[in-house]
Amino acid sequence: MVLIEPHDICKTNFKQIVMKKSLTVLGVALLGSDANAQGQNQELGKAATETTVEVLIDAPIEKVWEAFADIGGIFLNSPTVDTSYTSSEQKTGVGATRHMILSPMIKKGATLDERVLIWEEGTYQKLEVYKIHKVSGIKTMGGDFRLIPKGNQTILRSTLNYSMKNGMWGMMNKMMGKKKFAKIWRKVIGGYKYHIETGEEVTHKTKLDISPVELIEIKILN
Repeated sequence: MVLIEPHDICKTNFKQIVMKKSLTVLGVALLGSDANAQGQNQELGKAATETTVEVLIDAPIEKVWEAFADIGGIFLNSPTVDTSYTSSEQKTGVGATRHMILSPMIKKGATLDERVLIWEEGTYQKLEVYKIHKVSGIKTMGGDFRLIPKGNQTILRSTLNYSMKNGMWGMMNKMMGKKKFAKIWRKVIGGYKYHIETGEEVTHKTKLDISPVELIEIKILN
């Protein structure tokens, strides 16, 4: 993401600026350059948003959970992550952290650090972003993943939550950014489905069919 300078708005059509400079953002993962966030402990920014999606994965819940339990292996599932690893001595459970180098789908050279907030073994995981490098626009960000068994299949329901750094970013999110974030989050969840079902690593070049990923709700909280 490239930060829009005030003089750009005077020289260029506002919507073009938004589309070209603002919307190449990971829904999973955005703060200001070298910014730090404390998730639930930090006051929400502007246009706080929750985006919920759901997909049916053709695998038992135990197999699906393995993909989430390996928090350092998110690069295998997400087209938005080039490389990732567990960055804490603790490999699983509350407090475990991971470092991610984002793919060109978001921004080359950008990185993200996340920590686990809630860990319900086998069924639920919630994380928060606490640091992002070389991406601008988001004040707070996090996400959760709920697994629900359905015979030999598993329903994956996930909510991305984020808030913007200021009123300008908040306005852009309300106008069209939220739809861009939702599409990216559907790709992330579609990536999990693809990897778990095929065993193939997902990259930003993988052609993902996101039609099975249902957008449940986009909610603006403030």
